[in-house]
Amino acid sequence: MTLPASFGFVATAVEAPGTPDKQAYEALFGDCEYGQALGYDSVWLIEHHFSDYFPTPNPLALLSNLSARFPRLGLGTCVLVTPWHDPLRLAEDIAQLASITDAPLHLGMGRGTAKFEYDALGIQMDEAQDRFRDTWEIIRSGLAGGPFRVQGKLIDMPREVVLRPVLSEQRRRSIHFYGAIGSPGTAERMADMGLPPICTTIGDWDMQRDTIVSWKRAAAANGFDTGAARLPIMINCIIGDTDEEAIREAQTYIPRFMQAQVDHYEADANNWETLRTYKAWSGIFSKLKARCDPANIPDWCQWQLIGSPETVTRRLRQYRDIGFDTFLIHVATPGVPVEPRRRWLRRFAQEVMPALAAEALA
Repeated sequence: MTLPASFGFVATAVEAPGTPDKQAYEALFGDCEYGQALGYDSVWLIEHHFSDYFPTPNPLALLSNLSARFPRLGLGTCVLVTPWHDPLRLAEDIAQLASITDAPLHLGMGRGTAKFEYDALGIQMDEAQDRFRDTWEIIRSGLAGGPFRVQGKLIDMPREVVLRPVLSEQRRRSIHFYGAIGSPGTAERMADMGLPPICTTIGDWDMQRDTIVSWKRAAAANGFDTGAARLPIMINCIIGDTDEEAIREAQTYIPRFMQAQVDHYEADANNWETLRTYKAWSGIFSKLKARCDPANIPDWCQWQLIGSPETVTRRLRQYRDIGFDTFLIHVATPGVPVEPRRRWLRRFAQEVMPALAAEALA
């Protein structure tokens, strides 16, 4: 079964350098109003702490606010970093959000890759993989509605409880969970947990294809209906009249994004080399520093939705042909003011989305 394409946007509390956080949050609300008016299906939030790199530390609380302000938007996370949360409280927060809105929920979950966030929160980073698995089991069991107690590898609930609020079966079917995937190996682990993938454009076409193939193979072996699951991917988007114009804007704004990642993830420290479950990330983050130089941005652009409307449409088809069907358009990266990011959001909605919609109806 091929699902129709769905288009969401990533809303973040960022603005031009030096903007106060209050003003950045007001810009986020304005982006949501603009995105809803343009016809996007959903809004997605990122979780991070203690820096300029997407300072939205409580996505579920913010989604509660957005659900009242913008009732036509589905609500998503890309992602909730579940090892940073008390798992039972997190399950309750999800149930409560689902009880106060009828909007579809698309909850991407991940284990996080910034050591300084783990250190600040007092959590051992090398326990992240096991904490992720235990937390997912508590969420899954709790939302089922009956008495439950999970005794995981690291998390042992001291007694049996019933999660409140209790959700109807119909409402539970409208909550969709995804596991963040950065490599084909992670794809198999998510499939083993019954979680569809949520991806970002950190790799080339072959890496993305291998990730989806690995997930589908492992999920099918576990009896999962892979055709019924949405497969979301978050993609940076900059649209200009020509490819050259869009790449010039990328060279203006994307190095700030890369530098924010270098700073937030402490890329120079290369903490992942000493962490058993994170070694694969060392090579991924080694490329960030080079991309702080505008001269190195054009090569990166070829995996993103950066170019003329025609180029962006062609690349979007390539991602669709790999297997993705839910596209999270990412225009609000650190340092990007309101005007260019809303212009890119508008041009994507008006000049790219209709082409994919028409193909779905053909």
